[in-house]
Amino acid sequence: MKKILASTLVLSFILTLTLNPASGISWNATGHRVIAAIAWDNLTPTAKENIMTILKQAPEDSDLMDFYDKESEHADKFYFMNAAYWPDVVRDRDEKARYDKYHKGPWHYVGSYWRQTENGPVDAEGFVDDEHIVERISLFRETLNSDETSAEEKAIQIAWVLHLVGDIHMPLHNTSRVTKETPDGDRGGNSFELSDSWPWNLHAYWDGIIDVANPKDDDVEDFDYYLKNAEMIEEKHPKSEFKDLIDLQNSQVWNKEGKEITMKNLYPQELKQNEQPSQEYKEMAYKIAQKRMALSGYRMAEFLNDIFGE
Repeated sequence: MKKILASTLVLSFILTLTLNPASGISWNATGHRVIAAIAWDNLTPTAKENIMTILKQAPEDSDLMDFYDKESEHADKFYFMNAAYWPDVVRDRDEKARYDKYHKGPWHYVGSYWRQTENGPVDAEGFVDDEHIVERISLFRETLNSDETSAEEKAIQIAWVLHLVGDIHMPLHNTSRVTKETPDGDRGGNSFELSDSWPWNLHAYWDGIIDVANPKDDDVEDFDYYLKNAEMIEEKHPKSEFKDLIDLQNSQVWNKEGKEITMKNLYPQELKQNEQPSQEYKEMAYKIAQKRMALSGYRMAEFLNDIFGE
């Protein structure tokens, strides 16, 4: 199991290096597992039991059950957290059969666009896939509630829900900025270069924002690190802070929130290409990211409790 977990961390780094973030990378291995840990803490016991029963029936060719360590003291919770990252794991083209069957790049984002004007940011036009993050989250709410969906299908769909509800709360997955230099959009900040070394562009910076702002010490176990960050975020942003926002189970609204945050906060004039963000920007970004992760975890739990909690 330790070998499997280590390989996924390496894969996370490779994916961030080589793939187009606009096609789906959002929050890295740390971010997705932290959000899933927050969600797990807010699931009802019945929901946990029902979800785990289904997740353990994942199709063999998905390799999802490879991330279940029955010897772990927290086997179910850690499997739940790993499942949230699985949709990025299946991006590995070396596993061609698995990649061809389970990788769904357009599902991770939505082709929404905006541009800056003298009077402020406005919507812009651009290409939108038929299947995208807003549409998929809405669809899975229906199919997971259906008796016609098999347990194997539901296992894969649960993993996707864990991932996509995280993705949709990362602002650069909600929209792309249109400029003269990037008339087709900047691919969620991927084309906004910062440096020759990581984080080399704006999307990569936001992907790994926890690792940047709160790096893991070498002597700390991976899951201890994830759980510590989840606990810190929950303490800083308890459910009571969000009130009715958690009950707002509408993926279109979730995406609109992220787009507004992007247009308002993520591209200030002082942020320059080929320069690392200022300390002020880093502090702003970390605050926004933590709040979005907390809300994502609470909404994810509400989503799943509604379906599996009774």
